[in-house]
Amino acid sequence: MKVTYLYHSGFAVELQKHVLVFDYIQGELPVWDQDKTVLFFASHKHQDHFVLQIFDCFSQYKKIHYFLGPDIRLNEKYLKRRGVEETVLSAVTRVGKRTVNRWEDVTIETLRSTDEGVAFVVSVEGKTIYHAGDLNWWHWEWEDPAWNARMKQDYQEEIGRIAGRHFDAAFVPLDPRLGESFHLGLSVFLEQTRADAVFPMHMWEEYDVITRFLISEAGRKYTGRVREITASGQEFSL
Repeated sequence: MKVTYLYHSGFAVELQKHVLVFDYIQGELPVWDQDKTVLFFASHKHQDHFVLQIFDCFSQYKKIHYFLGPDIRLNEKYLKRRGVEETVLSAVTRVGKRTVNRWEDVTIETLRSTDEGVAFVVSVEGKTIYHAGDLNWWHWEWEDPAWNARMKQDYQEEIGRIAGRHFDAAFVPLDPRLGESFHLGLSVFLEQTRADAVFPMHMWEEYDVITRFLISEAGRKYTGRVREITASGQEFSL
């Protein structure tokens, strides 16, 4: 399995027969074997998680499909105005929150985000991949304490739904804008799941936040499981 960091929260996971692309917004996409099934996942409509350019690949691969969060609503008129081939809709599946979807030999489970859209759990070829989207413990210092308490509860409830599960690779926010609370969501995920390789994301290109986490009391025990990202295009072999 090869993982390529694309940009921000965007990753590509290449397996023997499938390629999974999560929350792509920019960066150079690898060129994959035409015999592989290419699957795009977009967790929600925020511009740092979804762009119409993902449909540029529609005519490039023989077998391609798109799984979009429930708040991404597209129709033929809108796509035509934006210069996107309307026939892409035949290859689009919208997924709801807390659902299980099966497409050929792929199982797509979703969690409800603590912001917008969904998080994805994708099982294919004997591998299970987690992509959080914007599911995170968003603790903002300037927010009302009651709001932050509810956020903590909501996040822990969602992660509780996958507690104890094994993931071959996981992509989880580590957002430096949260100040001293930047690691809360990642820490809970690491504590409650059995993920082999965890890739921080949503770092706004402040990649040193990973080092901050790994040398902290909360993070140092996860050295080896948490992978260090330094630039777009970085590849990891798992």
